[in-house]
Amino acid sequence: MKNGRLRNRVLTFALSALCAVAAIATVSCSSNESKVKKLLQESLKPHGVTDVVVDLFYTDPNFPDKAYTSATLTYNFATAEGKPQREFIGFILGREGNGWRIERNVSYTKETQQAAKYLAGGK
Repeated sequence: MKNGRLRNRVLTFALSALCAVAAIATVSCSSNESKVKKLLQESLKPHGVTDVVVDLFYTDPNFPDKAYTSATLTYNFATAEGKPQREFIGFILGREGNGWRIERNVSYTKETQQAAKYLAGGK
């Protein structure tokens, strides 16, 4: 009887710990994405960008001070069809304190494998 209760308590504790780790990882990723979105909005606002959607934020353990992000930008002017102009763009970011800075533009991708190649210096 005691053995069954102990097993249930251990399983409950393990499940709770797993949920806590997953929550921390999710908050960490969303925090980086929100910092990157804010960086892109501030950097691109003078160019007429009205909306930024971060499509991918990728970090690689081999390059801890670098990240790749891709975004969909919406501008404050329209296409010939009258729809807002959109651009799909990618960036290599460098760590700056607790945040990020834009190092250079690269091609756009939503694939993590391609983002890893861009971080490694490939095309």
